[in-house]
Amino acid sequence: MKKLKHFNPIVSDVIEQFETVELMTSMFTRPVDEEAATRGFLASGDAGMGKTYSVMKGLYESVDPSNIHYIKGSSITAAALFIKLYLTRQQGKVLVLDDVDIIHKSPQELNTILDLFIGATEMTSDPRIICWERARLNSYMTSLGVESEFDYQGSIVWITNDSLEEMEKRCKGKWAAIESRFTTVSIRLDQHQRLGYTLYLIGECDMLGKNCNTKKGGYSKKIIRETMDFIGTHWGSIRELSPRTGAKIADTMEMYPKLWRMLLENSMINK
Repeated sequence: MKKLKHFNPIVSDVIEQFETVELMTSMFTRPVDEEAATRGFLASGDAGMGKTYSVMKGLYESVDPSNIHYIKGSSITAAALFIKLYLTRQQGKVLVLDDVDIIHKSPQELNTILDLFIGATEMTSDPRIICWERARLNSYMTSLGVESEFDYQGSIVWITNDSLEEMEKRCKGKWAAIESRFTTVSIRLDQHQRLGYTLYLIGECDMLGKNCNTKKGGYSKKIIRETMDFIGTHWGSIRELSPRTGAKIADTMEMYPKLWRMLLENSMINK
């Protein structure tokens, strides 16, 4: 990956943080004879700033998409996780859990999920045996041919908005085992970093124009310019300033060309 530099040191620092996220995902794509010891990657950070984009960019650049099992924004049970691990058990496969509710489970459910994570990411060249110690498999497991015990040689990518402090608090005594097995990157940005990075993506990366992934064809140059002006004027009071916020501002401007200022000032600005 080409390393980016920026004249603004605040923006450059944020770019490097996201480059780290992108690069760390490549550890799972090494050949068999160069396999990395770490089989888990945890990306924690602010919502809407680009964690998922950086992770998936790193994966898609070097992993066959058919080997990536991506789950977005849902709640997962321990039994469902066991099934997902079975389906991604072969070496080279990656299970991506993006904004999936994990740590806010009941203590019993959370402990079971964490035990599965711990077993799946054990740093060893020996088989990583994962077991479902119940009287019998449920009907869904049986229909998929899931075995009650198997060797897991895949990798896990965990993307979350939860802070590491909150995760440690919820995971309690098992956090040390999780942290020792997962390579962890935490991106928490202050308001100046959010401003600089958001304007960089809009103004220099054309996030709302030709490289827009929220609206086909992107927005007009006039709307992009007015979006940047609005952010520049109100950046200190915008709720949750982020690149995602920039897209919402542009969308409001396009949908309500005569009312957008009033709508934005009453919906996005802390008063």
